[in-house]
Amino acid sequence: MEFRQIRYLLEIVRGGGFTRAAENLGIAQPSLSVAVQKLEDELGVTLLNRQERKITLTAEGRAFLPRAAQIEELVRGAVHEMEEFRGLERGEIRVGIPGMLGTHFFPALIAEFRQSYPNLKLSVYSDGANRIQALVESGDLDAGIVAAGVFPDSLVSRSLIREEMVACVARGHALAGRDAITLEEMAQEPLFLFSEGYFQRQYLGEAMARTGITPNVVFETNLVPLLKEVTARGGGVTTLLRMAVKEPELVAVPFAPPMYVEAVVVWKKHAYLSKATRAFLDFLEGKQSGVGFAGEGGVAS
Repeated sequence: MEFRQIRYLLEIVRGGGFTRAAENLGIAQPSLSVAVQKLEDELGVTLLNRQERKITLTAEGRAFLPRAAQIEELVRGAVHEMEEFRGLERGEIRVGIPGMLGTHFFPALIAEFRQSYPNLKLSVYSDGANRIQALVESGDLDAGIVAAGVFPDSLVSRSLIREEMVACVARGHALAGRDAITLEEMAQEPLFLFSEGYFQRQYLGEAMARTGITPNVVFETNLVPLLKEVTARGGGVTTLLRMAVKEPELVAVPFAPPMYVEAVVVWKKHAYLSKATRAFLDFLEGKQSGVGFAGEGGVAS
């Protein structure tokens, strides 16, 4: 059974016969007759009374007609829905964003994206970079914001932002007045850090490991507000992106030498990207800051 056969049958009933239906459909009347006859053959019933001057429905035809009309309505609805997606009047983007960037970098971007595409739905998932990358690879997220690095061939990456990572202490802390500190000096303090799997924790851990430093981690969390509050109460040192240090109780102290974190957006190389997702990625490309965009499958230097 083909949809055109159903559409032809409905047009015959609406037009009251084959001649008018053929004219409305723009096809030859013999072709219309053959198509409806094949439909009847497939169903094993006669749908139309052809002996009378005016074509009428048989009992079987009257029973089948409401189903045919439902099928036509469903197909038309599906076509219209796809037209809306093509025109970006509908669509959803599922994106993973780490907590700190989600709080301090993305709100303005999301607001601007919403102004440009008011009919698109943006669903944001917050977690550590490792978890976000895994969800992108599995297809549960359309795109994710993660730390720059070496990615599997299945992922495409584009650089997004390069931001300084700073040590952060309470205003009354002994390190608060320093112009800069080294990793070695920081490691001597009690450390309040993000949980494993978050890109700042990973970046800091790798930097310390290269110089043989063992960090003294006494508190860890994946909650940015909690990390700030514990640090502001004194007794330890944390790391934050400079853009995130806005509270008067906290002081940002740069590292010597300075340390920078690069965030990239990743998505699956061979996965289907909806027009909505492509619009979001193009939007981010136009808003990226700090570094140039990398080629497919790589990371900008």
